[in-house]
Amino acid sequence: MHRAAAATVLATDADARHKELFQSALVRPAIEGLSSRAKALPLGLHTVDASLPEGGLPRGAVVELAAPQGLARSTTLALSLCASAQAEARLRGESDTRGAWCAWLDPTQTLFAPALARAGVDPDRLLVVRPDLDDLARVAVRVAGCHAFSVVVVDTAGVPGCRGETRLDRWVTIVRRLALAVEGSDTTVLLLTDAAASRAMPLPAAMRIELERLGEDRLGLRVAKDRRGRVTGAQSIELGKSA
Repeated sequence: MHRAAAATVLATDADARHKELFQSALVRPAIEGLSSRAKALPLGLHTVDASLPEGGLPRGAVVELAAPQGLARSTTLALSLCASAQAEARLRGESDTRGAWCAWLDPTQTLFAPALARAGVDPDRLLVVRPDLDDLARVAVRVAGCHAFSVVVVDTAGVPGCRGETRLDRWVTIVRRLALAVEGSDTTVLLLTDAAASRAMPLPAAMRIELERLGEDRLGLRVAKDRRGRVTGAQSIELGKSA
C-alpha cells in the first residue's frame, strides 16, 4: 500500500511538472513581452522609450527624473508611466483586468484631474497621497515597501513658490531605503526632482534622467546615470509624436 501511495504521489508530481512545462511552452510565448516584464516598464511614449537603454524604466528600482522646476514635463512622463502600467495589466488578462494600482505622493498638491484624463490614467486605480513634506520620506518608504503598486511616483519638486522646499541631501539615505524596499519586486519608484536643486552628492538611484524644454512640444532627454553604465547624450524628442 505504501508503494502504491508513493507511486500515486510521483505520478501527481509528474503531471504537475508536465502541466507547468506545457504552460511554459505554449501559454507564455503567446503573451508578448512576458520575459521582459521584470526588466523594464515602457512609458508608452515611443520616442521616449526608444531613448532609454531597455525601452523603459527598470522595475524593482528607483529612477530619478530631474527637470527644471515648473517644467511640468516630468509630470507628463510620470503619468504616462502610470497609464502604461495599467494598460499592461489589462492586456495581460490578469485576475483584475481593470489595470494595475499606482501611487502618487503629492505633498505640494499639484496633481489635478484633467491631467489624469489626458494621460489615460484610470483614477480609480491611482492612490494619491498628500503627506506633509516632513512626512514624505517615511510615507514613501512604506508605500513602496508594501509592493501593492506597479508605479510609485514621489514628487519632491513641486512648483515654484511652494512652501517648504525639500533638500535632496537627506534623500541619499532615503533612496537607499526605497531601493531596498522594492528590490526583487515589479515596482518602479519614480522620484521627481528639481534639476537645479543643490546637493552634496548624487542620489543613489538606479537611473537618472534629465529633462530640459526645447520648445512647446519638444523635450531634451539625457540618461545621465544608469546602473549598467549606459548613459546617453541629450536627445531631442517631440512629445506630440511620441504616443
